[in-house]
Amino acid sequence: MIKLKLETLREFQENYPNSCVGGSIGLMLHGINLKRQLFCSDLDITTKEFNKTKYSIDELSQRSDNNDFDYCLLKHHENGNYTKLDIRVNYEFTFEVIEFEGHKYNVTKTDEILFWKKIYADKGSKKHINDLITLKTGVRPLESTEIINDDDLPF
Repeated sequence: MIKLKLETLREFQENYPNSCVGGSIGLMLHGINLKRQLFCSDLDITTKEFNKTKYSIDELSQRSDNNDFDYCLLKHHENGNYTKLDIRVNYEFTFEVIEFEGHKYNVTKTDEILFWKKIYADKGSKKHINDLITLKTGVRPLESTEIINDDDLPF
């Protein structure tokens, strides 16, 4: 599934060569291991301009949810999976070009990605809190889906 996300990212960056990817996928491209599966991760993209009509409706459809990105789109893949693209239009940003598995990607600088991870963690996002703990300690905390041992309860 990560291959489909990277294919989608390459397609987007071909259409918007000055765009960059951040978030967990951006950290992965920087070589940072968050010790979690990224197949459910979105593509967090920053671009100076965006025209959603560049894509046919069969490739991308707009999704309506409330977040801090300007656009939230889905790219549907042949196998029934999809890649979600969260797109922020911003005129001031910098990125690095990183080569990964023979392809070049524009990637948001690490400190900027971590800045946003901290903002989301401060808002209570467990995934982002755990990402920051993992980066600090090298160990991923147990996720909420893990079963708690009854012996650990205080009563």
